[in-house]
Amino acid sequence: MPDSTQTPFDTPWKDILDAYFEEFMVFFFPEVHAQIDWSRGFEFMDGELQQLTKESETTRLHTDKLVKVYWLDGSEQLVFLHVEVQCQKEDVFPDRVFTYFARIRDKFKKKVVSLVVLGDDNKTWKPQSLEEELGGCQLRFNFPTVKLLEYKDRKKELEASTNPFAYVVLSHLAALSTKRNNTNRRKEKFALTKRLYEKGLDRQDIINLYRFADWVMTLPPELEAGFQQDLLDLERGLNVAYITSIERSGIEKGRIQERRETVLRFLHKRSVDVSPQVQSKVEALNLEQLQELNDILMDSCSIEDLTAWLDSH
Repeated sequence: MPDSTQTPFDTPWKDILDAYFEEFMVFFFPEVHAQIDWSRGFEFMDGELQQLTKESETTRLHTDKLVKVYWLDGSEQLVFLHVEVQCQKEDVFPDRVFTYFARIRDKFKKKVVSLVVLGDDNKTWKPQSLEEELGGCQLRFNFPTVKLLEYKDRKKELEASTNPFAYVVLSHLAALSTKRNNTNRRKEKFALTKRLYEKGLDRQDIINLYRFADWVMTLPPELEAGFQQDLLDLERGLNVAYITSIERSGIEKGRIQERRETVLRFLHKRSVDVSPQVQSKVEALNLEQLQELNDILMDSCSIEDLTAWLDSH
């Protein structure tokens, strides 16, 4: 059955980066990781980044992280990590990376390293630089870029890795490959979940990584119910109870809240006047309805269209 809903990559990537930032750097950017003094710790600066990138707050699926670290030479460095999980080509992407680079550098008066991970499904799109020349003025801005699709033929290597981002990549690629086939998505999701238990990870690691896979590989209610039963049977067979009903409920509530905020943020961004009645109706929608509404708003966001859709649901 085709899956018309957008995969919500932004929130799960933010969460997994918060949980395993150093492991992320080791996995994707080992050369940069080796130049950082991890013994001095690091600091997420998402609030400061948000102030610099307010215009990016739309339904576009991307994640930005700003992290303050210490370089091994003793000088304090700001590392700007931009994880792009948008599932389509974006021509202005290099311009946006450079704009954020310049804003961060200007605000903090420190050196900046921009790092990019592309999670789209366009095989030929891999921006790594911005080049301009006019009137004798030249600009060349390069940024390290990782393309997740390039891991597609490295499944055995990913399965053998102990780095949590190997599992993240497997989950992300499975989400891309099954976005139009929910039956296969259910199979892939269960296989990935089973692998978590088989690797003998700590309970919290299993929960964190399961949460990522569950977010990016959403299923319609009729298939999700069957998946949850398979998961219960798996846990009974292993005599463990890691993904409790309370945790499942929390993940579901988190997904609903994220979709609701995305819809309302998109409407405000497009200057649509959201009345208390409209907001109340949006807040009453379930996850599947919110995902459907999000898709509709990507094409049309008039208050008339929104009201008509809400009245019909």
